[in-house]
Amino acid sequence: MIIVILAHSQVPWKLFEFVSFIIVVFPFLSGCLHNSKSLGELFRKRLPLLSSYYYIGAINYLIWVFFVGKEFKKVENLTYLWNFLLVNTDKLDSIPLNIVPLWYLVFLFSAEMLYYISRKLKITIPVIMVGIISRLYFPGSLPFKIDVAFASIYMFELGRFFNQKRIEIKNYLGLATLLIWIFVALLNGGTSWNFDEYGKNAVVSIFGEIACVLSIVWIAQFVEKKDKLKSVLGKIFKQISDDAIFILGYHILFGGILMLLLSRFGFNITEKHLKNYWYITFSAVFFSTYTAINLLPKKVKILLSQPMSIKNLL
Repeated sequence: MIIVILAHSQVPWKLFEFVSFIIVVFPFLSGCLHNSKSLGELFRKRLPLLSSYYYIGAINYLIWVFFVGKEFKKVENLTYLWNFLLVNTDKLDSIPLNIVPLWYLVFLFSAEMLYYISRKLKITIPVIMVGIISRLYFPGSLPFKIDVAFASIYMFELGRFFNQKRIEIKNYLGLATLLIWIFVALLNGGTSWNFDEYGKNAVVSIFGEIACVLSIVWIAQFVEKKDKLKSVLGKIFKQISDDAIFILGYHILFGGILMLLLSRFGFNITEKHLKNYWYITFSAVFFSTYTAINLLPKKVKILLSQPMSIKNLL
């Protein structure tokens, strides 16, 4: 989630191409945790992802319609609404920008359903092949992120395999995967699942995605072994993990509110400033988001992000 915030903080293009690979961690972790006994059970467990997309998206849509200036709007409100409902988050000129990160939620829901069905029917390998072929020959973002769901199934399977074997990544392998991740990003470009784009070569991007997820696992295992490091970072990581959906839904909004407050105090902040000083932009967005999840009561965060849990508050 920290790297997701970084990716949305006007970072230089080469750095964005590098961090863009982080999306693979989500299906990998879902594959590690995949243990549903029936499609109905899985549907009930993952329905909150879908409901949160439309719930948080509706809130952000209303904020966009009523509070964002006309100079930032390029189409009529009904077009914004239509693209939001169909999860056409790749159409950046015709969807509220504060909704865009929420595509992860619908993608994970669609991919989880597809992965369960493919395993149940014992057609996981053919489905993985369809995903790879679609990357190569049929690029283009589809509504509800169906295209990305197919493209991600191999990562679900890798996560399940990794969890079953309890693989520990040695330091030399971790460093090697990090270098491969960097090399693929520099050579092949980034991977943007939201747009169904995979750099210059869609197959090469798979190597970068695998290297990325192994690097993150290596870092996680490294932190886990270092008690002092774990004690310092553990609380922060747990807070971010517990409020992941809330952060995903509102980190752009919190950054925007901070910029608005600064402008009210006389700071003339332009998009050029945000890009030139991206490290300050990232720090500001992360600080405002982290402050919000610490100051807001748990009930408020649930009320703003998890509609299916609201009844538990009553």
